[in-house]
Amino acid sequence: MAPSTPAVLRVEPQRAPAGAFTEDEQAAVDALRNKIEATIDQTGDDGMATWSEAARAEAMAHLDDFTIQRFIVARPASLDAAELMFRNAMHWRVSKGINKIFVELHPLATPSAKHAAARAYSTGGLGGLDKAGIPYFVMRIGRADLAGFSRQPRLMELMMDSAAANLEGIFRTVRVCSALAGSFVKCLLILDMAGLSFSTIRHIGTIKSLIAFGPEYFPEGVSKVLIVNAPRLFAGAWSLVSPLLPQRSRDKVSIWSSSQSLTAMLERVDRAELPVFLGGEQPEERCLVARAEPVPSEEVLF
Repeated sequence: MAPSTPAVLRVEPQRAPAGAFTEDEQAAVDALRNKIEATIDQTGDDGMATWSEAARAEAMAHLDDFTIQRFIVARPASLDAAELMFRNAMHWRVSKGINKIFVELHPLATPSAKHAAARAYSTGGLGGLDKAGIPYFVMRIGRADLAGFSRQPRLMELMMDSAAANLEGIFRTVRVCSALAGSFVKCLLILDMAGLSFSTIRHIGTIKSLIAFGPEYFPEGVSKVLIVNAPRLFAGAWSLVSPLLPQRSRDKVSIWSSSQSLTAMLERVDRAELPVFLGGEQPEERCLVARAEPVPSEEVLF
């Protein structure tokens, strides 16, 4: 079911059950929450609040234990670093308008010209459920018409919003699943490189833009990244993109050729939950991954 209003997501229960964390982990979570709550109520030298009301609302909705732990894991050096990452993420969410974007571009949202364009030309979406019953996500990077995006700036902006909406979908999923399971849940991400060409390599800057904000604003939502159907030329693209990712993110990645990919995916996802374009048997009407169609030469209006 698609969300109907661009509301901030607050998950319940807010506190993790006993035993979900070690004593040290729980102490760090509690300390970071206290630190964030203290800064939220601070005022500057001019007497003005340092957090906007919208950013404060985002922060208060993201203070559940498992979400706080994601920022600690992503910034293990210190609580100050984790607090800064949290603050930056909450302010980004407001400036980006991520809740509104998520509602507008959700695969099951009310149809519109903008929604239709996103479904036709963007690359990502919910793939199905993995063998553990956790939702997994897919991005059809190889089929992305990056040259077409570069010809149409408004469409490029829409594709960036679609990528953000997909990451928000991942983040919301793991937050809800963690609260319900009472454990630290992360999900599988499959990056399909089928169709990758030298044209894609020429527009590698677009891919860099698409992935740059993920680790910064949606930390520790992904447990494993399977890069599948990778052609030989992918090695060159990966050498350009991978330095943008934190080492923790790079460590989650495994790369598979076309001949190896289906076996790798079926270790984690049943064939009935895998889309047909990945070699599975999931009915087309259940597939919520965007189609990544070629961009037409005429302007896409929305």
